[in-house]
Amino acid sequence: MACNSTNTSIETQTPDAVLNAAPFSRGINFSQWFETPNAQSIQFTRFIEQDFINVKSMGVDVIRLPIRMHSMTRGAPEYVLDPLLLKLLDTVVDWAEKHQMYLIIDNHSFDPVAPTDTNIDGILLKVWAQIAQRYKNRGKYVVYEILNEPHGISDSRWGEIQGMAIETIRKIDTTHAIIVGGTDYNSINKLFSIPEYSDPNLIYTFHFYDPHLFTHQGASWGEPSLASLAGVPFPADVLRIPKTPDDLKGTWVEGALRNYKNDAAFSTLLGRLDKTVAFSRERKAPVFCGEFGVYMIQSPAKDRVKWYEVVAGALGRRKIARASWDYFGGFGIFNNQTGGDFHSDVNVDVVRALGFLPPPQRTRIQKPLNSGFTMYGDYPSNDFSMGYWGEDAVFSMYDTNADEGEYAIRWGNAGQYDIFWIAFDRNGDFSYLAEAGYCLEFRARTEKPVSFDVRFVNPENASSIPWRMRYSINEKTLLPNGKWQTIRVPLANMTEHGAWVNATQSWLGPQGKFSWKNVKQLEFVAEDGDLKNRDIWFDSIRIMKP
Repeated sequence: MACNSTNTSIETQTPDAVLNAAPFSRGINFSQWFETPNAQSIQFTRFIEQDFINVKSMGVDVIRLPIRMHSMTRGAPEYVLDPLLLKLLDTVVDWAEKHQMYLIIDNHSFDPVAPTDTNIDGILLKVWAQIAQRYKNRGKYVVYEILNEPHGISDSRWGEIQGMAIETIRKIDTTHAIIVGGTDYNSINKLFSIPEYSDPNLIYTFHFYDPHLFTHQGASWGEPSLASLAGVPFPADVLRIPKTPDDLKGTWVEGALRNYKNDAAFSTLLGRLDKTVAFSRERKAPVFCGEFGVYMIQSPAKDRVKWYEVVAGALGRRKIARASWDYFGGFGIFNNQTGGDFHSDVNVDVVRALGFLPPPQRTRIQKPLNSGFTMYGDYPSNDFSMGYWGEDAVFSMYDTNADEGEYAIRWGNAGQYDIFWIAFDRNGDFSYLAEAGYCLEFRARTEKPVSFDVRFVNPENASSIPWRMRYSINEKTLLPNGKWQTIRVPLANMTEHGAWVNATQSWLGPQGKFSWKNVKQLEFVAEDGDLKNRDIWFDSIRIMKP
């Protein structure tokens, strides 16, 4: 099914390959789905069953699903997993089994900077006992991954904890494969430091982001931030290697740029992958590259494609199973990090370089929205994403005190300027709707007097200022009687409010420049004061024609 156009000229001889292969071969990470602070903020419709169908059509046979399991429990001492997490995960497992795709349940409970807790076994073992109990009778397509990228913990201590996790799972589930890994962020260099566990159904994982300066240029996380680094080439070209940015002088980056030609050499990269083959042959066990990829924001586009050709091709020739990071997102297979439509916005060159069959693409014709639509029912609709901001705010998309259906949104204890938002990921052209008399309508209830704004906001970028169009809600609009009420706001009745420009940290007063043609998101905001000790429930948020 898959197409592999990888340039094999970088290897003149066929390399050694693993002799014990994983039950799957090539896949992708569905990131930013279950990687939330709690189960209540999982945006379940970020991915739908059609996404499984779509990636399978490209040749994907395994999905790695990162889950922040440890943040989705009820806390010490039992660390009981939130039933909502398990309910949503059940559906994902159903989809994987239905379409005969392997699903790696990846315990992605980690901080990229803070070291792994030496006492992490206190929660790790209890979480895995519950997962194993839940899925022990599922088919062969379920795979467990004990912990993503342990780091800052000794090899011996991590080896001990990982062994206890294997034993915990095997007391309950003797069938499903378990993925294990070494320290230093699942480094290749730490594979041989993993104990020789006796379990015969283990897969050993490593992650591959070499050379780091190329794959992570522009990335703001990590120490130091690489946000100022751009234009690092691949392969290394001494005439194109950039100078060290001022803010990175005196850091390890300066030395890495001097040595970049060696670090980016094909022989260096292939040599590191050959170490994983040697490990696999010695242990007589499969290896799996659970993550590899290039951050798209500031990497040269053609060089990014070349890196994928080299790395995916080398993994394939060595028969090493792999899952690229990621699908949507900054490392993803779409033309920008927000994703897009599978048949209009996929980066065909990247997909082909990964060894997949790209979907046929058609030109996207952006037209104004011309009919009503729902943004939130029981879940956010698939074309929208939701989030919130507020240090002490309470926010859930899955409150069971619903007006219709199963769930409602609960927002409470918000400080002044705290918000939750619904972003328009596909099309934000409201120009026709505003002119044709459409309204924003939602159901809401509260038990105490509240005041908040609903507003539409333009994006902030080089060509757009985040102008706001708002409507204020108060106790006269939303009666504090605890009953569900319909709030209907004609778009034409909203007023421009100005703009807060993050780039300059400045406020601009209204200038009549808000554009209904380019709406980024709808926001609910505690604009005029806090909502401490007060809750508001929302349901059935939509755009409609009265």
